[in-house]
Amino acid sequence: MTTVVSPRVSPVLVRAAVWSLFGAIYAPLFIVLRELLAPMGAPQAFVLAAGAAGGIGATFYGSRQLALTASVVGIASGALVLGVFGHQASPWLLAAVALVLGLLAGAAVDFPHRCTANVGLKFLVGGGVASAAAMALVGLDRLLGLVLPVAALVAFLVSITGVLYVSGMHVLAQRGPQLRGRFCSLVEGAVIALIALLVANSLAGFAGLLAEGPAGPMTHALALSAELLPFALLGGMLAGAVTGGLLELFEFGWVDQL
Repeated sequence: MTTVVSPRVSPVLVRAAVWSLFGAIYAPLFIVLRELLAPMGAPQAFVLAAGAAGGIGATFYGSRQLALTASVVGIASGALVLGVFGHQASPWLLAAVALVLGLLAGAAVDFPHRCTANVGLKFLVGGGVASAAAMALVGLDRLLGLVLPVAALVAFLVSITGVLYVSGMHVLAQRGPQLRGRFCSLVEGAVIALIALLVANSLAGFAGLLAEGPAGPMTHALALSAELLPFALLGGMLAGAVTGGLLELFEFGWVDQL
């Protein structure tokens, strides 16, 4: 029986699909958070949004079971608060419920070692390299007046963040053993809580789009970001697919070890 895709091409396609998914996660997070944080000032919002999207994207890439658990906790938190208080529920209340349930999930769930090894470090490295890439763009904008269209902007951030993340984690993994630390449950719970907080408020934001009455901060950010999201998704997914495919094509096998 012949295969449709050659054994050499198949891993490249799989890697491209995985990294394309990373781009699809990063793009809306970055665009919406940048709009949500805009009152802080454009450069600060840009860097913080890139860092948060990078940290969350790194968690989905390197600790998928924990990240999916965090998403479920966030949806449950949002549904609980919205069911009791309606779509006008305070973002702080949503955040508090998500934080408590996230920390409880970290303490109660025994995640596989391979899944969550160094999850806190993965979150920090992903957020750090994404922030560094964003600061480089801010510097180029101030020095040269370089302003990229949103698709190219997200494509640059996704590709640079991804390459720097896997490179940085590879170096760190070589220098120290990946051991579950004494405060592993607390670290896992903190990462779950942060992701759940964002998911819960995002659910409330989408609920606000469908309801009558004044819009909350997340609903307002989603509405303002709507026109940019298709282009951001296109740029993020394309950049992720190309970057991941090239890493596999040139046999950087250590991207599997993170």
